[in-house]
Amino acid sequence: MTVDAARANGWLLRPVSGDPVARLFCLPYLGAGASMYHRWPRRIGEVEVCLLQPPGRENRLLEPAHQAYEPFAEDLLAAVEPLLDRPYALFAHCNSVFAAYVVALRLAAAGHRPRRFFASSMVAPDQVPFGSLLDVPADRLPEVVADLMRARGTEPSPEIVELAMEAVEADLRAYRDFGGAAPAPMPCPVTVLSWRDDRTVPPSLTTGWTRFGQDRAVSLDGDHWAFLDPSPALLRIIAEDLAG
Repeated sequence: MTVDAARANGWLLRPVSGDPVARLFCLPYLGAGASMYHRWPRRIGEVEVCLLQPPGRENRLLEPAHQAYEPFAEDLLAAVEPLLDRPYALFAHCNSVFAAYVVALRLAAAGHRPRRFFASSMVAPDQVPFGSLLDVPADRLPEVVADLMRARGTEPSPEIVELAMEAVEADLRAYRDFGGAAPAPMPCPVTVLSWRDDRTVPPSLTTGWTRFGQDRAVSLDGDHWAFLDPSPALLRIIAEDLAG
């Protein structure tokens, strides 16, 4: 499969470009699409930022969303394998961290060991189930989805919320069914990012990643949503850890 084919199947929001030293694959969080990273630069130094677009969102709205992490990881591997010809890392925030965790293990098993795994604002995989979202009644979920959209700077209409619900419900099903993992080093170093004013996942809850190969933990200024508008400090950490 060529790089163009990898983009054609929808998994990349924008085309790859040039000949980067490394690539950073960014996964969107619960029910969201890749455009949530629109404030991120196309490059962090010599690292190309690749925005992953799962099925069921934005330009892939008509495709069924994955309801489990394992098939998600298999399909993603098939799509991006041509792009794993150089060092790469995975970045995920909040609920998407566990999907990215499964992806990292699958890609490593296929012979494509990540250079680095960036886990932002989430507990370790042996601490699930975690999060108030798992207990939200079905009739209140659209309200929660609307709040998530507002956090990204969008005032959602009822129609937009309704369109997003299938992906949100699929993500929640995958999240609920994720059985967690026994403590064990990941196949790559782990950088754990937390946010000092984060009330959703306070920094004190992210310390469990030491059981999964964490070799760097950084607490940055901002709240749970600060990563959407990446600070120079966040971009510097990514550049440093990928270079390493």
